[in-house]
Parts: sequence; structure tokens; C-alpha cells
Amino acid sequence: MATYKSFIHVERLDETKIDVANFLKGTIYCFSKLDGTNAVAWADENGVIHCGSRTRELAVDHDNARFMNWFTTDSSTEPLRDFLIQNPNLIVYGEWLSGVDGSKQAGTIKQYLDPGFWVIGMFDIDAGNYLYYDVYAMLLDGIYDKIDRPLVVFTNPTKEDIINLLSNNHFNLPQDVSGEGVVCWNYDYRDKWGHFQVGKIVAAEYLERKGTSQKTKIPQIREGLEHDIVEAFVSSADCEKCKQKIMVAEDFEEWQNTNKYIGMFLGKLYTDLITEEMLSIVRRFKNPKIDFAILKNECFIKGRKYLGLM
Repeated sequence: MATYKSFIHVERLDETKIDVANFLKGTIYCFSKLDGTNAVAWADENGVIHCGSRTRELAVDHDNARFMNWFTTDSSTEPLRDFLIQNPNLIVYGEWLSGVDGSKQAGTIKQYLDPGFWVIGMFDIDAGNYLYYDVYAMLLDGIYDKIDRPLVVFTNPTKEDIINLLSNNHFNLPQDVSGEGVVCWNYDYRDKWGHFQVGKIVAAEYLERKGTSQKTKIPQIREGLEHDIVEAFVSSADCEKCKQKIMVAEDFEEWQNTNKYIGMFLGKLYTDLITEEMLSIVRRFKNPKIDFAILKNECFIKGRKYLGLM
């Protein structure tokens, strides 16, 4: 029986957690990185539909951007709900682009041509692994058609092949708008610890960091370390994503620099840094001794500059 399981953390292809050379060996499925809110759906053994966000199971009175309320009642998802009830071992993951059933689209999400819930992956609890795209696409054929389809399927690509997709990624977008980035799946890859991993390149981050050599000497433990961490792991793309999360959660379309939303934004920016990037920080900076009060302050400075407050 399926239960709540958060979606796998997608690693940057320029970080040390992924052995990029080995990761890119074999068949690589490259998908558009949809710029929405991570959403999860599954059914229990009693035929009850459950929903989740990236970090928690949802409830009707404790929803996330109205995803659960929509998913559990809208007629367009009824076939998918029936599929999950018939397959209680499967968890469906997707990006919630909202924009349906009266829900608002905030920030860059408004650019998507077809809103709603888009499937990006499926996990089999019994087998303990993510299903290949070809498998879950076949399972959902005739049941649900909003599936993030591969931009291209490579065999033994180079990192440059992936980068070249960034400017030609218009999945579910107007032709003059490029997607947030590219997500790469090698379903056969396992790292040296036997862990499955998924990689990504975010367009804005790549352009922002393009001139930075990956062979730059790792900063040693010293004054300014926390500043270096924030510069390395909090990009303008991260700030925009965080701002958009607040806008979706609070259900408003245009950003407002009020004390409430500034506080929510800064808190979320720091929380995401700690919860999503700490392992990469530890690896990249060689088990650094971090003053978290300083790190938080540096993160807040970066966020306030992004909002034009400094």
C-alpha cells in the first residue's frame, strides 16, 4: 500500500553529489523543468485518495494552493483517481500549475499554455523504485494526458548537449518563452552508495554562473564562508522560485513588498537552503564549520537585495 513519500530531491548537474560522467552514460530522458508547485497523489487500501506537497501530506482544511480540493473533486482527474484506487502501490508525482477551477496562477506560472496538474513521475512502493517514463506513460494512456513528455531522449550525451536544450525548451509555453530548465533522468544510474538520482540544469542559474569555473579552489574555513555558501547556493532563480511559492500559497498574482510577505519570503528562502542544499554544501565545502546565525543573515541580505530592498 502506498503512503506519503516526498519526490526525490533533484540535484544540480554541476554539484559533487552526482558523478556527471557516469550519470550521462546510457539512455538519458530530458524533460522540461516545469515551474509550478510539487504535488503528490496516491490511494490507500480502502480506496481513499490522498494528496501531498513536497514536504507533507495535505488535508482539505490544510491544503497547498488548493491542489487537494481540486484533485479530489474535479471531473478531469476522476480517471486518474480511479487508476490510483486500482493501483494502491503507485504514487503519482506532478507539478501543480493551478489556473483551473478558479485557482490563480502567480508569477511565471501564468506563462504556461495549459494549466492544471502535470505528471512528472511515478513511484512503485512494492518495487521500491521510480517507474521508467515509457512504463508510466503507457499505464496512463487513455486515462490522463497531462504528462511532462521528454524534450529528447539521448544516448551517452555530453553535458553540453543538455545545456543546448535550455534555449530551445518551449514545452507547454509560447515559442518566444523558454522553460525554467531541464531535468534529466537516467533510470539505470545508481551512485557508489546505490542511490538513485535525478539531475537538473536551471537556465537562470546556468546563465548567472556561466563564467564561474567549476575548478575554482574550494573556499577554506575562514571569515566569509557563510557569504560564499549563499553566493554558491542561493541564485536569483532560487529567489524567484521562493517568491512564487509565497504568491501561490497566499493566492495573489502580483508580488507585494509588505512586511508579512517579505518575512515569509526570507524565512522560506533560508529554510529551503537548509533543507534542500545542506548535503551539497557539506560535500562542496568539505565539512565546513558554519555559523548558522551568520548564514541566515547572509541569506536574508541576498533575499532583500533580490526584492530591491537594499
